Amino acid sequence: MYRLMVNGINIINDSDNITWNSDSDSLGTQLSFDSIKEILTGTVVHLFNDDIEIFRGITLKPIQKRWTWSYTCQDYSFYLKNDKIPIKQFNGIAASEAINQLLSEAYLTGEVVNIPTSIDQYYSNTNRDSIIEDILKQASQDQGTTYFKEIQGITTHVYDIAEMKISPNIILPKEINIEASMENMKNVVVVISGNENSTVIQATAQDTSKQNFYGVLTDVISVDDKNIAQAQNMADNALASSNKIEYQSTFEVVAVSGGDTIKANRLIYIHAGRRLNDYYKIKNAQHTLVKGMHKVNMTITW
Repeated sequence: MYRLMVNGINIINDSDNITWNSDSDSLGTQLSFDSIKEILTGTVVHLFNDDIEIFRGITLKPIQKRWTWSYTCQDYSFYLKNDKIPIKQFNGIAASEAINQLLSEAYLTGEVVNIPTSIDQYYSNTNRDSIIEDILKQASQDQGTTYFKEIQGITTHVYDIAEMKISPNIILPKEINIEASMENMKNVVVVISGNENSTVIQATAQDTSKQNFYGVLTDVISVDDKNIAQAQNMADNALASSNKIEYQSTFEVVAVSGGDTIKANRLIYIHAGRRLNDYYKIKNAQHTLVKGMHKVNMTITW
């Protein structure tokens, strides 16, 4: 049973239009709802399903209507996005250690998967979220996997997406459309270093097998001089990631059980005939509670 807790009081029976969402392109989850209860800006709001906490965050944008209030709440990613750092220097430490440093300096707790990629980087005048995002981008290019961050309660987690498989019990719609795209396809990846006055090609990876059909599609990645040793590995991993047709599908499901595990950056098992029968990455998920029914509108990609 769902509970919407404010100052230790369950207000779910005084509330309606409860929705929450997550997206792989952004950090954090937002919770929205209408209520006859007035809640002060900055108040902590929790959403539970039985004893499992689904959301914890603060009210950011209350809107007072004639008889009710509408609330938009943001989880604690708000503090990572709004805490700018004047200067930060990492001198060849592991990516996971660098992220833990950033969190501990802001008195934030973290659970970070081991990421051995060496970070030798200087940052200035940017927020903690952007620095962590850049570190994870470097690590993903180096390790050939996808790392992502998310907030759960007051803890910032960093995961390897390959370990995040879920199999909730859901009711699929009768019709599912699939969109194919080659917009982001790259069959040549070149890694360069230097600057506009002196640029050096450090590594190249390419697949010529289908260039006569798709054409030559080149991507260029810049690498810091301190990370030149990783250049070929970065080129190979980037080619493996981008040398393909991308597919996506958006549809709404009814969650029977395990629906709360449906989040961005999870690999969800979908079986819908011969067209869909595997684990697929969730790009975004929009949850809605309607008269006791839990619905999820989600986009999957592969």
